[in-house]
Amino acid sequence: MLSLLKIKGILDQLSASERKLADFILDNSHLLRDYSSQQLADAVGISQSSVVKFCQKLGYKGYPDLKLAITEAIVTATTLQREQQDSGNEEGSLAQLAEHLQQSLLQSLRNLLSINTEKTLHQAIQLLDKADKVLLAGSSHSAVVATDMQCRLLALGKMALYHSDPAISLQLARTLTTQSVLLLISDCGQNTDILRLEQYARQRKLKVISLTRFQTNAQSAAADITLFTLGSEADAQLQQLITQQAQQHLCHLLYLGLCQHPANRHHLTEHAPLMALLEKN
Repeated sequence: MLSLLKIKGILDQLSASERKLADFILDNSHLLRDYSSQQLADAVGISQSSVVKFCQKLGYKGYPDLKLAITEAIVTATTLQREQQDSGNEEGSLAQLAEHLQQSLLQSLRNLLSINTEKTLHQAIQLLDKADKVLLAGSSHSAVVATDMQCRLLALGKMALYHSDPAISLQLARTLTTQSVLLLISDCGQNTDILRLEQYARQRKLKVISLTRFQTNAQSAAADITLFTLGSEADAQLQQLITQQAQQHLCHLLYLGLCQHPANRHHLTEHAPLMALLEKN
């Protein structure tokens, strides 16, 4: 359901006429295959060119591509729902839960590169590579992602800072220089503690990489580089797991990108015997 999730993610950025079109598509997505671009424009009360521009804003060449994407998504969703109903006698089994989780995760990870361009990822990698220090912050379940990324940056010889206490995070921010970078990770991008930390960074003219859900939010709006995950139609418990895994996957991509640089590979070589020594204790 990538196309529909994209539309939901940018609702707050749309003009009045675009919002009217978006709402119509979301409410009538199952009917879209029978509409031409002119018929859709007439139904919403806008021009045909406005429909085309809206599709391009979502990253599609035109209306036929958007219609095809939405139609395929609906067919896929209907098929999955039918399969789940057919296996109703196994509902709640670990095998079914595992299959559902795997399918949801796979779809989520595939969608990541559709909203995070390779250029943006390379920019984030270059920023992290040149940084003398990296301060990480993560709210709620994103804190686990921040902690994991800290360990990976440390393995690369980076001075990576993280603390779960927001007050201490602000104190750590005072040690940063103009060559330092903040990597801020949250779901909704509205966490007060992270926004306070980001505001301090902006006052110090520090570079900020933001990772949030694909939607309009204060955290991504103030960042130098923005990375996103997509929401899903899953229930709240599954959605939280999918979001956390998607955030971690993006961080792992950044880490693997950093590993391509010779100097970082040298640090990894030195890091391996240290870890082996710790495991013996």
